[in-house]
Amino acid sequence: MQLSAFSGRCYQLRVSRNCLSTRATSSPVLIDLKFQPKLYRCFRRDTIHARAAQNITLDKSQGGRMRPPARVLLTNDDGPESSFFQAWVQHVKDVLKWNYVVCIPGQQQSFVSKCISHGPLQVTHIDSRTMHVNGSPATCSNLAIHSLVPDVDFVVSGPNVGHNVGRASVLSSGTLGAAMEASLAHKKAIAISFPFNGWGSWTGDDISTAVKMAGNVATQLWEEWQSDDVQADVFNVNVPLGFKTVDGTPVKPEVLHTTVDMQSQYSSLYKAIDNQEGGYEWGPKGLKPFDLPAPTAGGDVAAVKAGHVSISALRTGFIQPAAKI
Repeated sequence: MQLSAFSGRCYQLRVSRNCLSTRATSSPVLIDLKFQPKLYRCFRRDTIHARAAQNITLDKSQGGRMRPPARVLLTNDDGPESSFFQAWVQHVKDVLKWNYVVCIPGQQQSFVSKCISHGPLQVTHIDSRTMHVNGSPATCSNLAIHSLVPDVDFVVSGPNVGHNVGRASVLSSGTLGAAMEASLAHKKAIAISFPFNGWGSWTGDDISTAVKMAGNVATQLWEEWQSDDVQADVFNVNVPLGFKTVDGTPVKPEVLHTTVDMQSQYSSLYKAIDNQEGGYEWGPKGLKPFDLPAPTAGGDVAAVKAGHVSISALRTGFIQPAAKI
């Protein structure tokens, strides 16, 4: 399955001290990417707070705020041993206060895209809210949505341990695969990833800050999704740990809407096993999007490379070229 990035609703976000808010102007203006040094994607800059003009249901019990999700499915592709998942679940429970359920692979299932496990499957109930499945991330989504918790209306996959930027990673990611599977069931879904500068280089504060940012972004996207003019099937979100450039320089993060960088690719994913005729093992080559000499302006690679948060609006479908006459 191919994902196409598109402009969808046209707005940009900024980070305030306590929350994610929007920067809006009074008139709709299209922004030409080649004149945007800060990597802003082409978004119409009309106000997104004029909810009175939109048919949106507000939750009066929360002071007129947008209603929260009825139930959120939390899944991932790194399984229960993920370095970031428990902190995220705790944030969803204690800060976002969403009604949630967890359904994740029983072991690490990275780089499997939207692979579906044929089974037989075994669901292991860890506690009243948590289930482990001996299947792929997309399988967890499908099983949870259709068989285990059918009242789910929002699916959040991740946080992935590492980035998911650039075409090669986006098409291969199990984190994205789970979100794509949810979108096929007509569920709103986002995939969250935490890029880092080196394995184990993050601190507890880095994780805490990234989790808070991810929560703000997820909440904002859920609220914006309540309007009819948001056409995205999936949002792909990358929140750099520590908000640093790839060379380790701290930055003041911006939240940027981006396209998927189509330059990203890889070559062989396997290497021969020494002294084993016909044997190969995992050994990917070229899967390093941040090594691109000139990342696409307005793209996800450029945004994360500069230490910023990237949000890419995606459609889960095949792009069909115009037929030749």
